[in-house]
Amino acid sequence: MNLETSRNKKRLLMKMTSKISLLFFAALVFSLVFTGCSLPEEEKKDVLKILEIRESLSNNGQTNKLAILLTDDFPNRKEYLDQLKYRNFYFTEYDYSINSINFTFYNRLTKSIQAIVDFDLTFKVPEDPAATILFGRVEKVNLVKEKIGWKIDSIEEVKDSGRKIAPQLVHDIFYPLDTRKTALSNNDFQLFESVIHPDFVSRNELLSDFKENAEVFSDINYALKGRKLISVSTDEKNAEVIQYFDLAFKTKEGGVSEKLENQKEVVSLKKSDDGTWKIIGGLR
Repeated sequence: MNLETSRNKKRLLMKMTSKISLLFFAALVFSLVFTGCSLPEEEKKDVLKILEIRESLSNNGQTNKLAILLTDDFPNRKEYLDQLKYRNFYFTEYDYSINSINFTFYNRLTKSIQAIVDFDLTFKVPEDPAATILFGRVEKVNLVKEKIGWKIDSIEEVKDSGRKIAPQLVHDIFYPLDTRKTALSNNDFQLFESVIHPDFVSRNELLSDFKENAEVFSDINYALKGRKLISVSTDEKNAEVIQYFDLAFKTKEGGVSEKLENQKEVVSLKKSDDGTWKIIGGLR
């Protein structure tokens, strides 16, 4: 082997070593920066807690406490907090409810995270017959870790995400549920029958049970504690509503009172041929 050949081999070896080093360094940087799937469990718990606290404070209108969760560099920070404050004065009903949280980006070097938040939004203005509901809205929430912990650095709503349910439709879906509540309180069989869909499974048995209860109980109090529209079909002909309630009743013989607390039911409704909504399932 001559001297020139030996030099060429050394140069080639050095180039290969340099390329391997660069590739290794690039892989190392990539693993440190783009580690969306390797978010440490403890960090994940802390970030989820921040997002859950934000959900609660937003619904309670506690903007002063919410401000603590935002970084000083949060875009239009004052305007954002002012909007939340005015919103709670204007809307007669407001609910921000998280459906899911997915982490798409985690940077160990800059200690930053991006979360994709899927949520439902309910709000009611005084002049509307019911609330407006937005199903499946999406927002990108960027967080950074400061000395005292994780804070929200920016929030960007994805335009045109989700589906809007208009106030009149929400009102029409809830109407038979309110009518049923009135029928129970007044032992009004005809009123109760009017909101039960002809296609309700065991409809005759349900109506028969109502008559029997009316003979046994003198007072029935269905105390609605909460209600949420959880789904509406794309053709707007079927819907599901979850209701939370207490049920109190008194027997005619002896006047013995009983109460069932913290009850829950998921009621299915269907739009009838005449355009009115009726209950088609979920009643016991």
